Amino acid sequence: MSLLTPEEVKVRIHTSLTDAQLQTVIDREDAEIVRRFGAHYVDGTTSVSETLQGGMANLYLKRGIASITSVVEKYILPSETGYTLTEDTDFCSWGAEGRIERLPVGLKWSRFVVVSYVPQDDNARREEALLALVRIALSRTAMRSESIAGEYSYTSPEWEKERMGVFAALGFPVL
Repeated sequence: MSLLTPEEVKVRIHTSLTDAQLQTVIDREDAEIVRRFGAHYVDGTTSVSETLQGGMANLYLKRGIASITSVVEKYILPSETGYTLTEDTDFCSWGAEGRIERLPVGLKWSRFVVVSYVPQDDNARREEALLALVRIALSRTAMRSESIAGEYSYTSPEWEKERMGVFAALGFPVL
C-alpha cells in the first residue's frame, strides 16, 4: 500500500488525472522509493536486515536506526553463519546517521556484515519525497526544449537530475 492516496496528493498538487490514473503514478513512484530504501516504516518493533560489504571502519545503513537487533560479521561468504557482535563492545552506532562503527576505533569490519535493526520513523520524509516525485512525473514532458519562430521558447528541467536530488535527500539509495 502506498504512503499517500490520490485525495491526499490532490490537496497539494493540481491535476486533471482521475483517481485511478493518479494512483498508478503514486504506486509507481512509491515502489521506486521502496526499491531503493526498503519497506516503509511500520511500527517501532518491525526489524529490517541489510547485508553490507565490510572492509571499512564505518558502515552506513539505508535508514536511521531506532534500535539494533543484531550485527553479524561474516568472513568469507554472505551465506555463512558468522559471528554475532555486541554493541558498545564490538561496535557503536549513530542512529540519526544510520552509521555503525567497528570497535575498537580503527578496526575494520569483516568482508560481509548483516545488520538487523528497527529503522527510525521516516515516513514523513518519504511522503514529502513521494509528493515531489509525483509532481515531477506529472510535470514531465517529452521535449527538452522548443522554440517557435523566435517568439516563444520553452526548456524543460532535467527530470532525472531532479529525481536523483529527491532520492539523495532520503539517504543512501540502492541504485
